[in-house]
Amino acid sequence: RSFVVFLLLKCTMVSLIVSALQMDELPSYQMANAVLDGIRKREEKELEVFDSSVDLEEAAHCRCECCPSRESQEEGDYCCSSLFSLDLVKKVIPFRDGLITEMTSFGSHSCICKDPLFSDYLLTESAVRSAAVSYSMLTGEEITDKNKSYRYGAYRLIIATTIGHLGKGARIRPPSCFVQAVRQRWPSANYTGFTE
Repeated sequence: RSFVVFLLLKCTMVSLIVSALQMDELPSYQMANAVLDGIRKREEKELEVFDSSVDLEEAAHCRCECCPSRESQEEGDYCCSSLFSLDLVKKVIPFRDGLITEMTSFGSHSCICKDPLFSDYLLTESAVRSAAVSYSMLTGEEITDKNKSYRYGAYRLIIATTIGHLGKGARIRPPSCFVQAVRQRWPSANYTGFTE
């Protein structure tokens, strides 16, 4: 997340500099802060999963028994069971509904990651390798860190399987238990957190 904020700040500063070159003077400190505040507010809105009436600590409380400890979770992380019991923002409802539709035995397990959709497909090396290679081919970015590419492939795969294409700039944070399962399968020394 901090990397995305850094990129947004950098792009904003470049934009301000270009604008300043077209003006007689640089933008004021207040103007620059107003632009940055707008970016932060848009990002916070984009990362919302639950309705504003939902207690985020309640959403983060693990009831599936597969989430990492609360101390190791990031702000905004949530348990998969919260998707089915708490009020969601509009853009997340198709994700929840897609999980219900696509899961082989919805409701038979305490955690979505125990469903065959995950064990037999979403968390398999062949599926995430295919997603990672496809993304690499589309973007022209070379795969330099296999585990990182596979993790990102798994995150894209859960969204593609449940919803399809979200559209440019649209993102949905996956549940903590899924992120934990992906990180256990394709570990790294450090993680960037939810940025894509």
